[in-house]
Amino acid sequence: MRDDANGGVKRPVSTLSGGETFLTSLALALSLSAQIQLRGEYPLQFFFLDEGFGTLDGELLDTVVTALEKLQSNNLSIGVISHVQELRARLPKRLIVEPSEPSGKGTSVRVETL
Repeated sequence: MRDDANGGVKRPVSTLSGGETFLTSLALALSLSAQIQLRGEYPLQFFFLDEGFGTLDGELLDTVVTALEKLQSNNLSIGVISHVQELRARLPKRLIVEPSEPSGKGTSVRVETL
C-alpha cells in the first residue's frame, strides 16, 4: 500500500485503520467494477455497498458520501446498507424491506423518498 497523503510512504496493509481499510476496499471495488464494465457487453447499472461506514469519522464520511453522490447518475444507481444515522440522513431514497411474518404474510418492499 502506498500512502500518497504521507509522502508516498509504502505501508503494510496491516497498519491501516478501519477507516483506511474501508476506503481502500471501496476504491478497489469501484476500480474493478469499472474495468469489468469496460470489458463486458452489459453496462453496470447498480453498485451495492454493505456497511463499513461506521469506521469513518465525520469528515471522511462526508468525503465518501460526496464521492458516491458524484458517481450516481441516470445510468448507475448506488445502493447502501448502513446503520450510520449521518449517512442515512443524506440518502434521498430508502428501500424499506419488512420481513415475512409467521402468520403467512410475505416479505414486503417499499420505496421511501425524502
